[in-house]
Amino acid sequence: MTSNTDDNRGIVSRRRFLALQSMVVAGAATGTAVGNPHTGSADEIQNTVSLNLAERTEAAVSDQLFGRLCEHYESGTIYPGIYSEHVTNNSFYPREWSEDDHFGPKTFFDPGSIDRHENVPFPWEPVGDSGVAFEQREAGVAAVETTDYQRIAIEDARGGISQKIVLPDFRTLGYDLSFSVRGDGLETITAAITTLDGETLAATDVAVADDWNRHEVTLKLAEESGDQYVAGSVADVETPYGKYVLEFTAEGSGRVDFDWIMLRADDAINGKFNPSTVELMREQNATWLKWPGGNFTSQYNWRDGIGPLDERPMRFNHAWGGVDPNYFGTDEYLELCEVADLTPRLTVGWWDNPGEWAAERQILPKDAADWVEYCNGSTDTEMGALRAENGHPEPYDIEHWEVGNEVWGPWQRGHTADPSEYASGSAERIGFNEYYDAMMAVDDSITVLADGMDPGYNESNTPDPAEWNSTLFEESGDRLDGLDLHRYNWGIESQAERDAWYDENDAGPIDYNEVLLMFPTQFGVLMDELSAEAADADIENFRINVGEYGLFPSVDEGAPYPGPETMPGGSYISGMLNSFIRQSETVVEASQTWVPVRMFPPEFTEAPPDPNPLAPAGSVFGLYSAVFETNAEWHAIDLDVGGAGRTIPDTGPRIRHMADVPYVDAAAIQNTRGKELCVFLTNRNLRGSSEVTIDLPEEYAGKPVAITRHRATASERPLPHDFQESWEEPDVYEVDHAIESVDHDGSLTLEVGPAAVVRLLVDNDHGRPDTVGDDGVWSGLNGSECEHHPGNGKGHGGPPSDSHDQRGSGKR
Repeated sequence: MTSNTDDNRGIVSRRRFLALQSMVVAGAATGTAVGNPHTGSADEIQNTVSLNLAERTEAAVSDQLFGRLCEHYESGTIYPGIYSEHVTNNSFYPREWSEDDHFGPKTFFDPGSIDRHENVPFPWEPVGDSGVAFEQREAGVAAVETTDYQRIAIEDARGGISQKIVLPDFRTLGYDLSFSVRGDGLETITAAITTLDGETLAATDVAVADDWNRHEVTLKLAEESGDQYVAGSVADVETPYGKYVLEFTAEGSGRVDFDWIMLRADDAINGKFNPSTVELMREQNATWLKWPGGNFTSQYNWRDGIGPLDERPMRFNHAWGGVDPNYFGTDEYLELCEVADLTPRLTVGWWDNPGEWAAERQILPKDAADWVEYCNGSTDTEMGALRAENGHPEPYDIEHWEVGNEVWGPWQRGHTADPSEYASGSAERIGFNEYYDAMMAVDDSITVLADGMDPGYNESNTPDPAEWNSTLFEESGDRLDGLDLHRYNWGIESQAERDAWYDENDAGPIDYNEVLLMFPTQFGVLMDELSAEAADADIENFRINVGEYGLFPSVDEGAPYPGPETMPGGSYISGMLNSFIRQSETVVEASQTWVPVRMFPPEFTEAPPDPNPLAPAGSVFGLYSAVFETNAEWHAIDLDVGGAGRTIPDTGPRIRHMADVPYVDAAAIQNTRGKELCVFLTNRNLRGSSEVTIDLPEEYAGKPVAITRHRATASERPLPHDFQESWEEPDVYEVDHAIESVDHDGSLTLEVGPAAVVRLLVDNDHGRPDTVGDDGVWSGLNGSECEHHPGNGKGHGGPPSDSHDQRGSGKR
């Protein structure tokens, strides 16, 4: 086990090891495979899908397959991606940061473009030259151990501080600014938002007194800055956000002190939440939200995020870098879940033995139990009374909990390679069992999942997954409410090993992509094997939560990259959702990485994805989840897929050999209320369309069927892996609808293009499918589903409609 000392503060997630130089930029040339006997890639291939209504799951397919991961990735995802806060280092964290410091505060601008000053904390910048002096001082308004305040002394000059910021000016021109100020010898200060060139777009003067005063003002931009924010590691994408500078200045002679500066969009829901994110999670019918992570979980102590904001400490984000002000804590997360109609799921970190340098991050069974009591206890309990003191007298009644996140991974704080140590504990560590018992002693109605391993995980620096899971079954069996496991496909990270793979399999980059896309078929087999192992261990009512999943592989330079920004990435999400549906008797929860609006800074931060909510992975998610928006129950139907396919060779450490895998993947569900049938299809062949014949039971012969196709707009073959660039509307895919009839022999034949995803809704009761017209796909800023925002005539934001349908089947 790696010791927790100052020397290992640089341990980070493997996700940060993605080689950015290997990823293709938008519009890069595609590769082709020559002479590959495995492709079956004529102009059109053929596949069949046969349904068997006699084999149907007894339990309904859970709507909790449509979760999203919410993690504090650096400073951009939560602030302002979730929580509408546009200032970084709000309370002047008291440390100097080098340009390459992994743990320093983050900014949406290249750190090299920000002026540094030894007495002004990054990313704040000094304003003024001669006659202006700067000093960081202790014990300001936000007087907690991790914050300072900023003093500026002015001698017959103009001086102050500023910060470059990014604002959602496509949505609103109004911003609520709050800050604390005091001074001596100066009557007023000016707070302003300017362009990068210094043109003032909004400003206000505020009186300065000898004592600290808190000011809350609204700054209304006269116009947009005209300087768009371009972001993305995989591709530079022009976002609808604008670049600005927030500036505080004074003139004359004297001194002025600033502390606790916050800037929120005036359309923030409840004054807190990014309306774009809330709108998209509701429109894409996300049903639950995993928080606080992710790798961030292992170093998060929930007590840091409760109580008045000015009393919350700022903390290093040891997983992803940046400094977290802890404005988004337990109460805010649960408020967001209520606003966005999401089931909450809390993950307790497993780091009971941090070094002295991180002692405040320790998470013991009592901390876990106190968190349960804070959320679920009555006001007669100590923690319930604390919750009431913080403004929430009624218990939240949170049912779903987990202990640990990827604790078997050496990139994780507090990790272990010993499954017994995690399960039962050791002389040095406290195990899952003790956490479980402590949490259950507070509320025995909750569900607590343990941190399992994906059985297909086979990397040299991690434990054997079979041993890990079997140890949990053996040592924690009577406490196992289920396992949380993650599935990421990184592909083959070494170029030399990819070259060897090409030679061994007579393959090329397109074949490599097809194999990655076809893995979800194998994932279902892995879940079957894990379920069988649990049954052999006498684990009753075994359940699996696929708490994180995604496809972020290394590829050759200039070769097609099938990430979430592309239609092949959307096909991968379709395959995973199909697998979850087919395995829905045990896979009852799943959470896609990430929330649909993310505000990652640009590529120098090494963040792998682009922050575009129109990415195909998200729109495919919405296509599926829309079916579960009503109160109807759906049951999975057994099916068989045949026809053209290929062999999946051993591919990197997470994909094993599997013969004769059909190109087309499918899942089917039946609505018990109206007998409506839903079939999902995707074609993983990237060279040609598949002519798919679906054999339906005879009672559906002649019935109307609503066909929704989600397909790439590109006509070239192999399919170009273009990246979604526009925020205004989809530019790499289109979604269309048609109403047809099932043939009188019960069959339906249609063409499914490369990486296309198709949803079929077949009626057997009302003469029409129930959900015609609801494709679940956000249409972009100019789409018909977007609201007109009065701020500037461009936006779509604002609180979601109160008339939004409630979803679910009583399981939430």
